[in-house]
Amino acid sequence: MHAHYPFFVIAFVVYTLINLYIYLRTNQIRQTQSKLEQVFRNISFLLFYSAFIIAMLGRNFIPLAIQKILYFPGTIWMGMILYLFLFFLLTDTVYFIIRLFHHFSSENKARFRKIQVYSGIILVLCLLIYGLFHFLNPKIVEQNIHIGKTAGDYKRLKIVGTSDLHLGVAIDKSRLQQYVNLINNQHPDLILIAGDLIDNNVLPLEKERMWETINELKAPLGVYYCLGNHDYMVGIDSAMSFLRKTDMHLLIDTTVVINNSIQIVGRDDKQRNRDRKSLNEIVKNVDKSLPLLLLDHEPYYLEEAEENGIDLQFSGHTHRGQIFPMNLFVKWMYELPYGYRQKGNTHYYVSSGLGLWGPPLRIGTQSEIVVFNIEFN
Repeated sequence: MHAHYPFFVIAFVVYTLINLYIYLRTNQIRQTQSKLEQVFRNISFLLFYSAFIIAMLGRNFIPLAIQKILYFPGTIWMGMILYLFLFFLLTDTVYFIIRLFHHFSSENKARFRKIQVYSGIILVLCLLIYGLFHFLNPKIVEQNIHIGKTAGDYKRLKIVGTSDLHLGVAIDKSRLQQYVNLINNQHPDLILIAGDLIDNNVLPLEKERMWETINELKAPLGVYYCLGNHDYMVGIDSAMSFLRKTDMHLLIDTTVVINNSIQIVGRDDKQRNRDRKSLNEIVKNVDKSLPLLLLDHEPYYLEEAEENGIDLQFSGHTHRGQIFPMNLFVKWMYELPYGYRQKGNTHYYVSSGLGLWGPPLRIGTQSEIVVFNIEFN
């Protein structure tokens, strides 16, 4: 049995139960609809419910054009039912509290349910438009950092950091081209990508020849990449086959020195390779008088970077929760779920990422790239 089957089964059951709850709530307004409207509503509900499931199960054999048709409404629906579920749960709670103290006539019950359903749909649709806008318009975050070391002849560098592009059916070649243009427009000296380039299937990347677009990234000191958990989830062999077509420098538990001036460490993914080398083992022979930059997809055990003389750790993975209220869970799970922090001489930045998984929405978070303006002694 695949290691992730139990998770997917639980996720499917929860997804189905939430859909059933939403259906039962919206079905309470059927008395106000004609037979034709009821049939249309039921068919639409079934199509939206099944679209993402079909797209995922058929990702290896359904034509890419059909996957795209299914994937967008399917993932939007995931966001919609989340917020409808929360809205209906809240209003149901209010309804039952009121009923403890007041009698509701059948007419008032019907009126309440009608207001509940239609106001919920309108509010959630507005929220989805807001979230889609924030996903489609990434922000550029600037972070000034001073590293108290000399870096050869470099007194300052502009480094663009990004993560979690999740390229695939939803974030396709045209979206990737926008990301590449956004990064190149910053005129970086160096580009760092902290994992999860691939979403859940390499096939769309291969068919759309996305490596050609990735190779348009321009930085005189190069583009460096470390593996993320999704790169393993799609199958590490197929992921590596794609990554080798790019001009990116892939760092897996190894260190590279650029122009005898700057060192970059790239770690393997913690979640997918429990046997990855320790950071201490990776950097034990490096020259710590030179600036030492670390790419590590998942921001766990931040103290290791400080203990091993890392000057800047750049991570992703968390998406900052992507949509409310998931950002609250992420804040509870990680010491640094998002943003900048300094501990001792070590600077940390955890990015919310450019892309995302599932619903193409950013609610309470923002898609971003990070521009590090670094000064050296």
